[in-house]
Amino acid sequence: MVDESNSFVGRVITVKWGNCTRRIGIDGSSEAIKEAIRSAFGLRTKRPLWLEDEDEVVWSLDRDMPLGNYSLHLDEDKVVNTDERTFYTEDDFRQFLTRRGWSCLRDLDGFRSIDNIDDLRPGAKYRGMNRHKSRSTTNKRRQTYIIF
Repeated sequence: MVDESNSFVGRVITVKWGNCTRRIGIDGSSEAIKEAIRSAFGLRTKRPLWLEDEDEVVWSLDRDMPLGNYSLHLDEDKVVNTDERTFYTEDDFRQFLTRRGWSCLRDLDGFRSIDNIDDLRPGAKYRGMNRHKSRSTTNKRRQTYIIF
């Protein structure tokens, strides 16, 4: 009788995704490790993936990564649209918000809500918001970012 638990040779990590756990050999290149993970979990997507250890540290996939237990994470595949605008008047700014059903813009670098043209900063990035809801008025898979 052969003991299969010790039949592997090389560097092996344990990867968990949902309720499924697989042991993955990491003796290959970064791309080979990614393909092994995709194959082991039956993933047919090319979305980016990453591994986090038990301390929530994200690791690059390579043969020198520490042996241990990891959780698999897949990119949510959000579509991001960028729209660069220049507003000359407060009315231009208000019409822009109204056409999109937004009440204000939210600064991506902080928590500031922008509801007038004087608060806009050159080169800043914003997301359209509706103050009456806790999240953007756009759907979960599509967000629009405005750069001024």
